[in-house]
Amino acid sequence: MKDKNKIINKIYNALNANDFDSARKIIENDLKRVGSKDEYYFYLALIAENKEKKEELYSKAIEINPEFLDAYLNRGLVKNELGDYDGSIQDYDKALELDPKFALAYNNRGYTKYKKQDYKGALDDYNRAILLNPKFQMALDNKAALFLDVCMEDDKDFSEKFYLSLGISNINSGELPEAISNLDECLKFNDKSELCYFYKGIAYQSLGKDDEAYENYTKAIELNKNMIDAYYNRGQLIIKTNPKQALDDFVTAVALDSKFVDAYYAIAVVQKELGHYEDAIKNLDKVIELEPHAVNAKALKKLIMQKYLK
Repeated sequence: MKDKNKIINKIYNALNANDFDSARKIIENDLKRVGSKDEYYFYLALIAENKEKKEELYSKAIEINPEFLDAYLNRGLVKNELGDYDGSIQDYDKALELDPKFALAYNNRGYTKYKKQDYKGALDDYNRAILLNPKFQMALDNKAALFLDVCMEDDKDFSEKFYLSLGISNINSGELPEAISNLDECLKFNDKSELCYFYKGIAYQSLGKDDEAYENYTKAIELNKNMIDAYYNRGQLIIKTNPKQALDDFVTAVALDSKFVDAYYAIAVVQKELGHYEDAIKNLDKVIELEPHAVNAKALKKLIMQKYLK
C-alpha cells in the first residue's frame, strides 16, 4: 500500500509539472504493477488528451469498480464538457449516492444545471455545497455568477444556515471572534435559533468568557428544553463555582439520554466533591456498565472506595 501511495504521489507530481510523458511512464510501468485495474484506467484517463478517450477510460474504471467515487465525479465533468448534460448529472447523482456530503459533486452538478438553464436547481446545489463547506470558494463564486446572470432570490432560510455553518467552521478552525460574529449574523435571520446560541456558548467558553458562555447556553436551553449538550456544557462551565446547579444540569442530560457516559461521570465527580460517595459509586458503575474500558471511572471508583468508604 505504501509503495502504491508513493507511485500515485509521483503521478500527481508529474501532472502538476505538466510532465505527461513521465506520468504515463509511471502509470504504465509502476501503477500497472502494484495498482488495481480500475485505478490503472482512472489514471490513464487523467493523462488522456482526448475528451472522448477520457470518458471511455473512466467508464472502464467504473465498470470494474461500480463504487469508484472519483471516477463518477471526473466522468461527470468530462460529459459536461462534451455537452452531455443529462449524462453528467447522472454521474454526479451517483457520486452523491455514494457520498451524500460530497460538496464538490453538488457544486459540479449545480454548474451543469446552470448550463442547462435550470437555475433553481443550480442554486439548490450551490447552496448545498456551501452549507457542507461554507468556505468553498468555487461554489461561492459560482453562486455569485448565477445571481449576476439571473435575477432570482435566494432560499429564505439559506442565510441563517450559512452563517451557522460558517460559525461552526470558525470554531473548528479556532477562529473564535469570527465565529461569534458569524453566529450573530445567523441570529439576525432567526433570533430563536438554539443552535446559534449553543455554538456561541462554545466560542465564548473557549475564549474563557464564562459569563457570556453561560448566558448563551441558558438561552439555548430556554429555546429547546431537550438540548442535551447545552445542559452538559453549562454544567461543565459551573462545576467548580456552582456544583449543585452543575449536578442538576448533568442529571437532566442523562434523563434525556440514558447512555450519556460523560454526563454520568460528571455526576459522580460532583457527588464525590459533595461527599455523596455511595451515589457517586452508583454512577461510576453506570459508566463502567456502558463503557467497560472506562479507565477514569475505574480509577475514581477505586479512590472513593479506598479513601472514603473503607
